[in-house]
Amino acid sequence: MNLDDPVLKALFGADTGRRVYDCWAGLVNTPDFHKPTAWRSRVPELCALDHVGHNGGSVRTSLEMMHIAKFFGSLSLDLRDVPGLGHARLLSLIDNSGFDDVLTRVAKAESYCAVCITEPDCGSDLRAMKTTAVRVDGGYQITGRKQYISRLRQADYYLVFAMVEGAGRGLTIFLIPAAADGLKVSDISAGGLRGCSWGALDLSDVLVPKCHTLGGEGQGSSLFSKHFSFWRCMMASAALGTAQSALSKARDRMSVRQSFGGVIGRFTHLQQEYAKHASRVHMAWLLVVSAASRIDKQCCSYVDAAMAKAESVEYAIGAVRWCQLMHGANGYSDDCGLIKMLDDLLGLSVADGTTDVLRGQVARGLLGEQLYLQSLGRNEATESLMRERQLW
Repeated sequence: MNLDDPVLKALFGADTGRRVYDCWAGLVNTPDFHKPTAWRSRVPELCALDHVGHNGGSVRTSLEMMHIAKFFGSLSLDLRDVPGLGHARLLSLIDNSGFDDVLTRVAKAESYCAVCITEPDCGSDLRAMKTTAVRVDGGYQITGRKQYISRLRQADYYLVFAMVEGAGRGLTIFLIPAAADGLKVSDISAGGLRGCSWGALDLSDVLVPKCHTLGGEGQGSSLFSKHFSFWRCMMASAALGTAQSALSKARDRMSVRQSFGGVIGRFTHLQQEYAKHASRVHMAWLLVVSAASRIDKQCCSYVDAAMAKAESVEYAIGAVRWCQLMHGANGYSDDCGLIKMLDDLLGLSVADGTTDVLRGQVARGLLGEQLYLQSLGRNEATESLMRERQLW
């Protein structure tokens, strides 16, 4: 990176662009480089990029946020959490001024939110969720275990998905302070994406006031759909930024690495592979652009976001894997950085919806609810997270 890079000014403006550069220069080659909280605390205005209410300023469009996410992904996939409100954006999707204080704190880099959905026996099958909220005077008492959750150690608020006892199968989201009684955090060692913690959250009779319910009982599914349509596009953008960084490394190496009397870039099999992966990464980016544009137009985008995230991450994995092999032994070294990119992308292929599950959601939107229900062995109609999507 250099201070005169026009990308910095185009994405952030002159002042913030300079602070982003200074942050990069101060953190590069240090353990904190891959920690989102280190960046957010040094350049706090990055946290407010998608916050409508911050200082009365204009919020960035979804498409602009995708460009910014791709930029940070090109530096490190761990930095996918740097720009914007992150999962606190869920709080902005409902008409409740009671959450304004939390949103303002997040937008100023004073707070951080973790979303808690996955459980030991519940990943994609949300019907299997066992975390339960029991109605009590003034609110709810929540018990359960969330597992494989990112950001627990960094967050001071948890957005916990649970089933309300006696309220049917609908999900409900609760905002719970990390300091609340009855919470216990434990760590799980991760193979990648180590810039934030990864672990489990045990909830034992945690009391949550009714005012900390997001949108009321049973509104979790619709809020999930809206938020994760945006979030999955952000993750897709970051993954493509990582892939572009790897392909840039490969292009440079093809121009300087000598073998058999000349640079290896003259070998047509390498040229063909480079062209293939560059084309796929660009095609995936066009999917992201299309999905983000639909979000900005307030069109249903759940299917488009699932498509963009699934294919972007898979194309990125393929590109980085090829770049790593093309580098030979050097590609397996920590100094090269490609192994970290690959490990991080493998983590992202599971996080926020696995590739197979997301492709299943795309098929659900394209082929209709009946075939989807048959694939699960279900006969009854269910509330769908998306409308049927016509691509042509």
